[in-house]
Amino acid sequence: MNDAAARAARILFLTESARAMRAAGADADDIARELLRRTDSPIFAIKAISDGTGLGLADAKRVVHRNLASETRKAAETLWADLLDALEQIRESPSEPVPGRPDS
Repeated sequence: MNDAAARAARILFLTESARAMRAAGADADDIARELLRRTDSPIFAIKAISDGTGLGLADAKRVVHRNLASETRKAAETLWADLLDALEQIRESPSEPVPGRPDS
């Protein structure tokens, strides 16, 4: 099994777990906490919660992030803020030609 297939299988397992927990009456926060115990990938947990509960990806991200360990949550929030800041700087800066690039 290659890496992509292994990731897909892991997400499918987590999604089925989320569906079973939802059917048993668990709310999204309960599901997030359990999935985060089963995987070290918040991204896998977000996808599984979205697919398993019907939440959109943005809502699933919020649920997972509020259930991360505080240090991990702070690191993720800082990374996200830095990414948004970088994108804003790119959007605001005038385009400068890049030497050697054919589209410059």
